[in-house]
Parts: sequence; structure tokens; C-alpha cells
Amino acid sequence: DFSGRRFTHLTPPVFPYELLGADGLLGLDVLSRFRLTLELRQRRVMMAPSGSDVVERGFSFGGVASRMRPEVTGTRSGRFGQLILTNVRVDDVPAVAFIDSGAQYSIANLALMRAIDARVGPAARQSIRVYGVIGQSLMVDSGSVSNLRLARRDMGPTPLLFGDLHAFRVLGLIEQPALLLGADILTRFSRITLDYGQSRIAFGGLLRRSPPSPQAPGV
Repeated sequence: DFSGRRFTHLTPPVFPYELLGADGLLGLDVLSRFRLTLELRQRRVMMAPSGSDVVERGFSFGGVASRMRPEVTGTRSGRFGQLILTNVRVDDVPAVAFIDSGAQYSIANLALMRAIDARVGPAARQSIRVYGVIGQSLMVDSGSVSNLRLARRDMGPTPLLFGDLHAFRVLGLIEQPALLLGADILTRFSRITLDYGQSRIAFGGLLRRSPPSPQAPGV
């Protein structure tokens, strides 16, 4: 039960608390019919029925009801209902992206790294290890790009990690340039709305502070 709603007949996998850092994670099996509004800097999440003209209800951290007038960006549905952004360019390389609000840092796949290197030449990178939500780990390269264009907004120089996460393979995004958007980039916006029922994403209020460079992140 949460936000005044009850969900039954769920069959979730079970992992130790020490791996998840929480009692559980809410996935698309629960969220796919709703619209989520993330205000990460305010530590607030709001949930509402999917649609363009409904009043939001706060959950988890509470919230004030408001009406949304989102600026929608182009998306398509992923293999398991994920919202995949199609209007993305990284150093002028066309790419697709998906949001993982639980990831500490954003990660590009190796196809995107190769495409960027082909245009601007390889940059000095450092290999570091990242850890997934259930304890798996992967060596990735840290680096940066001159400009990330997301939803018609130029975000300027942006640190990124580069590696072929399992998520890219599951979503069929190994061969084409793709990017996982983590909290380092998401917190540069005042508000992000993910409407799974309408297959829409809206970004609001780009904040100019640059994200921190990756150190030893969790993903």
C-alpha cells in the first residue's frame, strides 16, 4: 500500500537489505500505469494516474497538488515498458537514453564511446569499478563530453562513465549509441515527469550547476 493505493498479486525477487539499501524497489510492474514527477533536489516524488490533466498526489515524501503542463520530448517504449528518449545528442552523435533515478552517475555504452572517439579523438580516461543494485560489479572508463543535448537543451561539458551495462544488453541497446541517465544529470533539472501510461517524458527548469565527476559510484 502506498499513496492510498493497494497493489496485490506481486511476485518480487528477494535480495538482502544490505544490497538494496532499502526494503524494496518499485518497478514497472507497479508503476507502468502511472505518472511520476521527480523533484530530486527537494527529495520529493509525486504519483498520479496517467494523463495530461490530473491532479498529482504526493507519496513517500509528500507533495503539494498541482497541475502539470509538461514540455514533452520524443520517446519510444523499451522491451519491458521503459521510456527511451530518442532526442539525444552527445558531442553531436545521435543517441538514445533511458532514466534510472537510482543510479548515482550516468553511463554511456561502448558504442557511444567509439562514435565520440571517431569524431573528436580518444580522451584520457581512468578505469573504475561500479556496483549494481544487487551487488554485481563492472569495470568502466570515466571521461567527459563537451556537450550533452537532451530534450532540446544543451547541457554543456558533462562527466560520463563508459561501459556496457547489463541493462544495455537487456534493452537491445548494445550496438547503437545509448546512455543511462543517472542522478548526476537528473538533478540538473528542477522537475522530471515520467508518464508511463502515455509514453511521455517532460523535463523542466534546467539548472546550470555541472554534475560532479565520477569517483567510485554505485549504479
